[in-house]
Amino acid sequence: MNAKQCITAVLLVVACAAPPPPPPAAPQERHDADLARLRTSAQDADQRTVRREAGRFLERHPRSPAESEVRLMAGTAALELGFLEEAARLVAPLEQAGPDSVRADALILGARADIARGSFEDAAGRLLEAAAAAAQTRRAAQARRMLSELIPLLSASDLAALRGAYPGSPGLDLVYQGALSLATAAGDTAAVRELLELIDSTGTPAPPRDVGRVVPRPAPGPAPASTVPAAIGFLCPLSGRYAQLGREFLRGASTAVAEARLRGMTGIELVVGDTKASPLETRGATLRLIEQEQVAGIVGCVLSSTTIAAALVSQHNMTVLYSPIASEEGISDIGAYVFQAQSDFEAEVCAVARAACRGMQLRRVAVLAPDTQWYRSLVALLRREVEGAGGTLCAADFYEPGTTDFRRNIEYIRQSAPEALFIPSDTEDLILILPQLSFYEFGVQLLGTSAWNSGKLLRMAGRDMEGAVFPAGAGSERAAERYRAAVAAGGDTGEANRFAVAGYDGVRMLIEALSGAAASGRSPREEMERMINMRRHRFIELFEEGGIALSIVRNERVHDYRAPGAAH
Repeated sequence: MNAKQCITAVLLVVACAAPPPPPPAAPQERHDADLARLRTSAQDADQRTVRREAGRFLERHPRSPAESEVRLMAGTAALELGFLEEAARLVAPLEQAGPDSVRADALILGARADIARGSFEDAAGRLLEAAAAAAQTRRAAQARRMLSELIPLLSASDLAALRGAYPGSPGLDLVYQGALSLATAAGDTAAVRELLELIDSTGTPAPPRDVGRVVPRPAPGPAPASTVPAAIGFLCPLSGRYAQLGREFLRGASTAVAEARLRGMTGIELVVGDTKASPLETRGATLRLIEQEQVAGIVGCVLSSTTIAAALVSQHNMTVLYSPIASEEGISDIGAYVFQAQSDFEAEVCAVARAACRGMQLRRVAVLAPDTQWYRSLVALLRREVEGAGGTLCAADFYEPGTTDFRRNIEYIRQSAPEALFIPSDTEDLILILPQLSFYEFGVQLLGTSAWNSGKLLRMAGRDMEGAVFPAGAGSERAAERYRAAVAAGGDTGEANRFAVAGYDGVRMLIEALSGAAASGRSPREEMERMINMRRHRFIELFEEGGIALSIVRNERVHDYRAPGAAH
């Protein structure tokens, strides 16, 4: 045997001795592994991964028994990321087939996509179907809760169409209640009587006892001043990163419309446009409100960048736009049809900075705030005020909305050795932050906004607030009080956070301007200008006359704060 033959023989022996390659994974094993990874991503709220991997899963395993689950996961991810049409398309097959619980989940998800697009009647229809598909379950309760929030946004004709299309739905009592409220507010005795007869004949659960008591309609004559036949445009982000802020903003606006109807104002409709937190999307949404919906005025948005985009379109089309919350200075300078609320929170930031650096003689101030454009603008204002008063903003840290563990933020700020920590967060975040500051023994002078002046916060974190100084509340607190009264009248249970209050205050302001214009003969722009000037004078008085009052927490109670050395 020559050398070549020897080498060949050795290679054959080695090849025979080597273990065979592993067999390819069985289809079921691959299916289970893909599904497990997808479920893990969903539990981690990694929506981008869920959206990508769910699409691949549906392609690889077209007849999977888990298809419904995967479609719901993919639809949720698409909705959270702002792909509304994709979300609706993914769950559409489930809305017509499958177990009742799956149908209800798909219908609720589809309704959420409709709400984000501003298609409130379509959303209400899906919610009525969901309540019927999963009667007496948690899903039915969720559908009813969402439906109750939508009813104030629907017109009498919308509610009548829903009654005809979904006669047997368990949520129909909410539709009848909404229709009765509108008829009562309009003084339409005949409509109320007809609705009550329909409720009796169909066996629909009766509405609350105070619904349907009608004051007789006055004799024919000029329309009363409370009649404001107008559609009000409302711009906010209902999809994307800032969707939660937009939903709170819209919740406040809905409360203002419901309150106006309870006060007897008729003809008011809210038409919503989703800005998606994008100036380009905002431009298109604003044009739609003006050209197609023919709104009488617009309230919005949340972010300054989108508000500026909307303001430019509104000014060009000579349509009033009122911004109750955007923090960028000078938005109203865009033109005569653009109005901006003077932010009490900006005044509060200035007052707290001056009290800390001039009154308490503190020099090193840090800040912890949510990571949004609005809060970043407040921090920029704080920096200017602190430095103008001779101090230093030694650290500024931001956390993602929804954060619950603040250890990293606390340790980062501790490294800068601040003498005071300013936290402009809302009450719900403060309930989480303040106990963690105590737990990690981060003892510095605490500073806040009027959001700290909360009975709920004092009950839940009073010990952790010891020595904290914050504004007692100026115009923003008055607006919050009005909002809480409106919520109580409407039976809602929503919290009075600043975005909900701003949405409420903005829509209420525009309704009052339209009502005043109808009564006085002035144009809506002239009436809005008059009302803004009245508010501006009140804001100036806060600084030039009494200033903004501050409070301090001592022994879990709120007391008036007096600067060191102040006269008693």
